[in-house]
Amino acid sequence: MGAKPAAKGRQPDTPVSAGLDIGARLRAVRERAGLSQRELAKRAGVTNSTISLIEQETHSPSLASLHRILSAVPISMADFFALPSSQRNVMFFDRNDLAVVARGEADLRVLAAERRDKQLQLFIERYQPGAGTGDEPISHDGETAAVVLTGTVEVTVGSERRVLRRGGGYQLIGRQPYTLRNIGKTVAVVACACTPPML
Repeated sequence: MGAKPAAKGRQPDTPVSAGLDIGARLRAVRERAGLSQRELAKRAGVTNSTISLIEQETHSPSLASLHRILSAVPISMADFFALPSSQRNVMFFDRNDLAVVARGEADLRVLAAERRDKQLQLFIERYQPGAGTGDEPISHDGETAAVVLTGTVEVTVGSERRVLRRGGGYQLIGRQPYTLRNIGKTVAVVACACTPPML
């Protein structure tokens, strides 16, 4: 579940043509469900402006927030991020080829978004100083493992809190809600894998 978007305000940015345009997708599923922005916001327990900003691509929600919003439609995260299946079993990616899940102070990218049938998912996460996964803990019904590539992060799992630096990491087995935050002064980069895939 290492995949965790956002924490602090995101800057407006043009979506990458990776088929993961969150704003346009949210608008489409909301309208298909016959919901106004206000109705969806009320069901999800968020503000109307939050839905509006996401649809305008000026705010990237955390995975936890997005999951809560999608549950109010309802639609699964997997269906929301559905992409045409690729039949390739060997895939190589340059940095700009990774599908963008979240942008801003918490930047989240994922490999092989086009393979819905994969058993393992790998995220590359970049957190600006002070940014993280958000106030709401992330949990995943499976396993999550991560390694800090650069920077210093603080990971909190229940009552346990650890500071991890380059080369350190964590592995969570089963549903273990956690949060991660960059407590250093430079960008923190984390490689995080989860199985089964979140998206």
